Amino acid sequence: MSIQLELTVTAGTPIFRGHDHYWSVVRDLGKDRRTFTRREVALRSNDRDDTCVGDFLKRLHAAGFLEVIDQKRLANTAGGGTALHNVYRLLKRPSATPIINRDGTPGTQGLAQLHLWNAMRALSSFTLIELAVSASTDSVEVPRETAKRYVTHLSRAGYLQVLRQASPKVQQIWRLKSSMNTGPNPPKILRTKVVYDANRKEIMGRPVAEECAA
Repeated sequence: MSIQLELTVTAGTPIFRGHDHYWSVVRDLGKDRRTFTRREVALRSNDRDDTCVGDFLKRLHAAGFLEVIDQKRLANTAGGGTALHNVYRLLKRPSATPIINRDGTPGTQGLAQLHLWNAMRALSSFTLIELAVSASTDSVEVPRETAKRYVTHLSRAGYLQVLRQASPKVQQIWRLKSSMNTGPNPPKILRTKVVYDANRKEIMGRPVAEECAA
């Protein structure tokens, strides 16, 4: 399942939403075996009704990253009344965001981008073919066209430096800029859905971005 984000951003604006953000919050709240609730994660996120946070925590629990040790009654975020919330303890905290299906099994969404990003970080320089080969494993095959799309987006965003321009006889060579080696989580390519009113020449409503599978 893809991640959907409501965006009102400019370049450099943090987005407090999505599995990568939720995982960073969970790792912080759960360090030193401290306990936390869904509400505490949501308060550090742009999730108005805790729905996306709750879905992510259920995946982590099903996959054995979290254990439920208690329940706590908290006021509802919308409307009146109260509800029981699980109190979680973090059992495993890898730096990379776990990719998990709802049933707790390992997921595949975004694995190609993860493998491409890891390959870029490991290689001193690369062509598209070298990158695709390095990113492929027995379980995840990364086609050259997938590598090309990812490289194109990251190059436009300023992550990559061109070491050699392509010509009819040679392939283009890139490298990841050391200043843009930002960490283990791969930069995600988002597909933005907007409503444009040509009469008013305005974007209407709030843009919604959806993570593109690679």
